Amino acid sequence: MTKKQQLYYLLEAFSQGQYEVETFCKAFEEVFYPDVPYEELVPDELMAFEDLAEVVVRFSPFSDDLNAYPKVYRTEDEVRKAINAATDKLIKK
Repeated sequence: MTKKQQLYYLLEAFSQGQYEVETFCKAFEEVFYPDVPYEELVPDELMAFEDLAEVVVRFSPFSDDLNAYPKVYRTEDEVRKAINAATDKLIKK
């Protein structure tokens, strides 16, 4: 399975309730980084996945992090919205 296929799989699996936010974030990071699959993605896909990555890498399940650094860390709700936005752009065209 290519990295592109894995990224799409993660979006679809999350939409189907197969992943919790924290698990999705870890899996997404493992696939997307450190070797971003530039050669596999067209510009629109790359932009959507990079936008999602900006939110995913800043997810924290800890309220102490969110309260102490509200502009640094992202909430579960923010991650869900970012995943849904990427899904809407890439899958539900």
